[in-house]
This record gives sequence, structure tokens and C-alpha cells, in this order.
Amino acid sequence: MSARDGQAASTAGRGRLVVMSGPSGSGKTTIKSRLRRHPAISVAVTVTTRPQRPGEQDGRDYHFVAREEFLRMAAAQRFVETNDVFGTGHLYGSLKDELDAALATAGTVYLMEVDVTGARNIRQAGYEALFVFVAPPSRVVLEQRLRARGTDDDAAILRRLSRYDDEVASALADGSRFVINHRVDDAVREFYKLIGLKEPAPAAGS
Repeated sequence: MSARDGQAASTAGRGRLVVMSGPSGSGKTTIKSRLRRHPAISVAVTVTTRPQRPGEQDGRDYHFVAREEFLRMAAAQRFVETNDVFGTGHLYGSLKDELDAALATAGTVYLMEVDVTGARNIRQAGYEALFVFVAPPSRVVLEQRLRARGTDDDAAILRRLSRYDDEVASALADGSRFVINHRVDDAVREFYKLIGLKEPAPAAGS
């Protein structure tokens, strides 16, 4: 089955790549946290220079590094893609060695959460993958979710909202599959269908 038909393309006996993109506030991180429960799914950990937020774990949510260290890593060609998201000056990068190691492991599904630009960069780097765009039900819902997070001021929220139409247009142009996140449970279920994995049973007591 092709990536467009719902399977991340790969050579037989190799791992598969799934690239999740979408606007901030669409629910990507929540969906990712649910998908990581599956034993076959390995979640990429992005390197970033932005400050660590309360509740985030270094090495699990992100690899938090100083800007100078990030630039050294970039110069050493350790990233498959890098981006200055929203032009804030905070840099993000996806580690090439971790991606290649996952793709060399049969049965592994390597899940990367990036923005639309990052997804396009991965595609242009020649990686075959299932590209999925997570979208909110509407722009109004997106704004409500961004404000409910409490992590951005009004100016940052307006910048994120102003990118939304362009992000959708880019994802459509790139041929990404779309998952509309009305409810997280339904979105996660749709992801499992697209990836071609059986959703694990809930843990006892959950």
C-alpha cells in the first residue's frame, strides 16, 4: 500500500516514517502523547533553543539546548531539517541519526511532529513518509484552544492564526492526509487507521 493510501512508504524490512504537522493549537502534541503508547511507535524528540516550559521533560518533550550548541549541531549536519518557527528566533531541528536509525529497524514506526515547513523540508530531503496534517474544526476553535493553553500572549496568538490559511494551503499542495481533530479519541483512532496499526487496549484503571 502506498503512503497516499494510508501506509508510510518504506523498503521491505525497514521502519516507516510518519510526519505529523499542523498549526499550534490543533492538538498535535496531545495526539502524539497518545500514539506513543503503542509499542511499535517511536516518537522523535526535537532539539530546540526555546525555554523549557513548566511540566516539560528534557529528553522526552524536547532536547533543550543553547543557541550556540544548536548552531554547532547544524554545522555538523546533524539535522534532517531545521526551522525558526514563527520567526521568534527559537530554533528547532530534527535529528538525522535518530531518524535513520529508526528507519533501519524493521517494524518501527517513527513519528515526527513538525510544522508545515518542517514537513516540506523532510519531503524535500528525499524521505518517503505518510504526511498527516492535523487541523482544528474551525479557526474559531483554533483560537479558543490557543487561548486556553495560556502559553502565548495576544500578539503571538494573532501570528499563529495569521499562518493558518497558508499552512492549510501548503499541506493541500503537498498532498498531506488530513485529520480533523474534533475529539482527541476520534483523531487518534483515525491516525491508527492511516498508519495501519491496531489501537492498543486502554491500560487497566484508565
